Amino acid sequence: MKKITLSLAAIALIATAAQADIKSKSFGGNASLFYGTNDAGNGDLLNKGTSYGDSAVHLGGAASVGACDTCVTLNYGVTGVSTMGLENTLVAGTWVDHRGLVKDAVWIDTLNLSFMPLSGVSNTTMVLGRQALDTPMVFSEKWNIAQNTYDAAVAVNNDIVDTTLVAAWVGRSNITGAVNAAGGTTVVADNFGDGFTSFLTKSGAFAFGAVTKAITGVTAQGWYYIAPSFAKVAWLQADTEYMGFGLGAQYVYTDPNAGSTGNGYAVKLGYNYEGIGLSAAYSSNDDKLVTAANLGGAQSKLYTEAWWNYGKVSAPDTDSYNVTATYSAKDIADFGIYYTNADHNGGSTGDLEEIAVTAGKDLGNLNLTLAYINGKVDGGSSQNDVQVYANYKF
Repeated sequence: MKKITLSLAAIALIATAAQADIKSKSFGGNASLFYGTNDAGNGDLLNKGTSYGDSAVHLGGAASVGACDTCVTLNYGVTGVSTMGLENTLVAGTWVDHRGLVKDAVWIDTLNLSFMPLSGVSNTTMVLGRQALDTPMVFSEKWNIAQNTYDAAVAVNNDIVDTTLVAAWVGRSNITGAVNAAGGTTVVADNFGDGFTSFLTKSGAFAFGAVTKAITGVTAQGWYYIAPSFAKVAWLQADTEYMGFGLGAQYVYTDPNAGSTGNGYAVKLGYNYEGIGLSAAYSSNDDKLVTAANLGGAQSKLYTEAWWNYGKVSAPDTDSYNVTATYSAKDIADFGIYYTNADHNGGSTGDLEEIAVTAGKDLGNLNLTLAYINGKVDGGSSQNDVQVYANYKF
């Protein structure tokens, strides 16, 4: 019989909920089917050997715990993934790491308590347990059919007008170094087992941040991360918008335990008008920068990030630019075209030229999206990917 292991935090939350008065506040979910095919390695589109697919179902919600409906909230979520036998006929790869191609899995992706420990004294909310995170250098990546989440303790304070202060400790995550269809890290299909492992090191990581709108029309944020046995990282960002025009700037600083400090920056100019969106962005990292990517994954929050081939614009000694155009045609579809170029100054490693074209349509609760990507990575031959996304919300 398989041994089932859960974190102490998860066990404590289950025990607390079992003994408390619980009232449902919300419940929902989604079902997804993703398919992709490419011509990598001189292969052909639609061939089983160069195709990848997965299905997933997510269920989750929130419930009040105790007599006070707003004092303590239990947030929960479960994800299940399956190849549905596609590997027998249509695909040879998957989107998530199934730990064996045909192994289906179900895991708890969210289980936390949210409460205000100083209610009436301070507008501070604590979130303890398994949760999604969204900070510049530690975040849950949503491009996959299942997103990664974290075992963490987060405190959010809003006592200062128009300002949010954040402090967090991140202990574990279910993202892995296994290669996915894009060549980057992916999510482990946990199956109530040991898919959640230490985050970076056994000591985890600490994050401190401030987000403010004190300056009218400007959203500014600053973050500082401490990852013992790895590095210290700082992130600064400011974004503003006026009469359809948008302007943004980002700065990242890394101080590794071994090696020299490094820097990177990015700027972005955009314009939106009646369903049309246009933007251009540029980023530059020096050769000492450790990385500008998600410390718990492969994607980055840089304005120049590629649509599909992650881990290139965030590499050290790299200059990148991105041009994006989107158009929402009423009652027809949403269209997008994205061009990314990353030039690694020290050689071909990290070089990327990618163009992606997308079309998406909502049909009630069902969203269908078609994507075409042409990417040339590290000076090799170009690769074509065609992807189909189907997602139903309920």
